[in-house]
Amino acid sequence: MGNFTFIAALLCTFSWISVSVSEFLTVEVQPAQEVTLMCNNCTSLATIISWFRMTNGSNMNCISYMLNSESKALLCDGFQNGSFIMTSNITNLFLKIKSVDVSDSGLYFCGCYKEGHSAFVSPTYLKVQGKILVKCFVSFCLCVPHCEGFQNESL
Repeated sequence: MGNFTFIAALLCTFSWISVSVSEFLTVEVQPAQEVTLMCNNCTSLATIISWFRMTNGSNMNCISYMLNSESKALLCDGFQNGSFIMTSNITNLFLKIKSVDVSDSGLYFCGCYKEGHSAFVSPTYLKVQGKILVKCFVSFCLCVPHCEGFQNESL
């Protein structure tokens, strides 16, 4: 985990990332359904790829990450094994959420990092029916070290 923590610290020090998400895909599902979200554009080029979630009134949370598009996905703290499954087919990155709950509603997006450059792509708003949410994700500044949930283990 040391290299990943170091890279995350460099992100915060040298490259604050501003993302405007005034327009994004919205996916609506019913509770207990399964949904698969997809990111594209950077998985074949990135060294570290991640899925993140923002919910109303919360910080950005890391869900899962891979050291490259062919490595095994690791879950971040607070996300159940088996409920969130991250996979890649080299050109796209997927996040399968099994048996969604209203608490899974929020803005999901991928983070890609390579050689000092970061990008956050493919924002998707997941709305699980049964919960009214105010969409207030107009513009925000992201920095990986501020994310909650990165595991503290050796890679």
